[in-house]
Amino acid sequence: MIRYLIYMAKYDFETSVGFVVNSTAKAFQKVLDMELRKNVGVTISQWRVIVTLIQHPGLTQKEIADKVGIEGATLVPVIDKMEQEGLLKRKPDSKDRRVNRIYLTSKADSLWNSMMECALHIRKTSTKDISEDELETTLETLRKISKNLSEYFEVDTMLAVPRKKV
Repeated sequence: MIRYLIYMAKYDFETSVGFVVNSTAKAFQKVLDMELRKNVGVTISQWRVIVTLIQHPGLTQKEIADKVGIEGATLVPVIDKMEQEGLLKRKPDSKDRRVNRIYLTSKADSLWNSMMECALHIRKTSTKDISEDELETTLETLRKISKNLSEYFEVDTMLAVPRKKV
């Protein structure tokens, strides 16, 4: 009887929302990385940097790391490789020469359409046989879950880091 109660008290990770969302996110990342490498010649880490710099040109490495949600030291080799490959360039900040601002090159810009094709292909494949209403309901539910976690635990759920007190 005790064994049965212990078994019943176990948490079923495979049916929890967090487990399913995390597994799905990992699958998206894995296939996006595979598609980007195969069709464009960039990694998902490079993709994240490119997307961030398209939205916010001229960020510092620290600002990019914060937006992407990784440690600065982890980002350095990605930025170095991208610079060697001619995808971005560092320029000294006009007010503080110790700081470099990072900008995409025309080479990175020229890859954008191919990167978007990869992302759209994955979206189309992943949402096959799912109606727009079902997708909207899923997104709305996930946003509510994220909001609940953000409010209760006082974290930025986009990056899972404590929110800055204002």
